[in-house]
Amino acid sequence: MTYPLLTAKHLTDARVIERDPRGIKVLQLPNGDYLKVFRLRHRFSWARFQGYAQRFCQHASKLKALEIPTIHVMHCYEVKNPRLLEYPLSNNLHSGTEESASLSHTFVVHYAPLAGNTLKDLLDKQQLQTEHVIQLGAFIAELHKKGIHFRSLHLGNIVLTPEGRIGLIDIADMKIYPWSLWFGTRLRSFRHLTRYARMNAPFGESNWAILVDSYIEYAKLGFSQASVLKKKMQQYLLHPPH
Repeated sequence: MTYPLLTAKHLTDARVIERDPRGIKVLQLPNGDYLKVFRLRHRFSWARFQGYAQRFCQHASKLKALEIPTIHVMHCYEVKNPRLLEYPLSNNLHSGTEESASLSHTFVVHYAPLAGNTLKDLLDKQQLQTEHVIQLGAFIAELHKKGIHFRSLHLGNIVLTPEGRIGLIDIADMKIYPWSLWFGTRLRSFRHLTRYARMNAPFGESNWAILVDSYIEYAKLGFSQASVLKKKMQQYLLHPPH
């Protein structure tokens, strides 16, 4: 499949939001939309056959089909001019031809964000309510029932929309299966949710208990699985990997 080329015009008045030693990673456009850069991480990678950008777009489409609120993909561009994504951006917008020393498997996805506030923002502002925590437990149960294993599941990637629904952002790292998740995969999903220690402490033990009870109810777990989940959650919270 061929993609239109990223040009300097696409970057007009864009603001750099995130970068690393390889260059710019995320830009924000004046209208609030984002440009997310996907570079091939390793020379020998399956991403040469199914790229990160393409998976990002596919995930957005599949989530919408499953009625999970998420970002809206507008376009996917291929990058042929490496200078366009160097930092600082202002030096690159008059770098000549749009196609020069070809970048290998580098793409930029233009998408509209999911409106609302992340649960982390609500927590930081002390606006996260018990009803939100109960809703989150039900939402995770819905994800698992619909076969969605979101490996970046944490409070910073979960959004409460103005309509009062919960949705997902930063959706590159996930698997969507045509069946409900197995119990072992569900446990790994909760491991991802609890992995950021600095988020765990402010959330509080009582909220984690409410979330787990809500999940058990909406996922309709039996006594044995519910007991295992509660025990595992205690371990995860005591020993987060980050």
